[in-house]
Amino acid sequence: MLANNVNDIMESFDFTDSIVTEVRWEENLLDLVVVVDYYWDVQDGRDDTRLLKIIFKNCVKADFQIGKELPLSNNEINKESLFTIVLFKEKTESEFNTGNQKHMELFTTDYSIPWLTVICSEVMLEEQ
Repeated sequence: MLANNVNDIMESFDFTDSIVTEVRWEENLLDLVVVVDYYWDVQDGRDDTRLLKIIFKNCVKADFQIGKELPLSNNEINKESLFTIVLFKEKTESEFNTGNQKHMELFTTDYSIPWLTVICSEVMLEEQ
């Protein structure tokens, strides 16, 4: 386990420019896993990047917002860019951010509309 709470994750990891490679529900169907190819490993002098699992524990809500219009045709677009993280944050002013719930947002192509919004009990980070 690399981090077992939101504060540790936010202090130690920057997901900007990392690419979402997989999204799935764990077997209990309450934990949402987002696997990312962690960009900053190469910038920190490693030979290769790691796949990291962001685990949203005990989700009560998970919303995906995918834009209605793609900027280019399907043949011209770099599909990886649609899943490149530009911002990952905790929405602290949310009514859901209580002692028992975390309101998290993950942005890809746009800083104003999150690609993924999750309300969960905790966020953890593991290496895949």
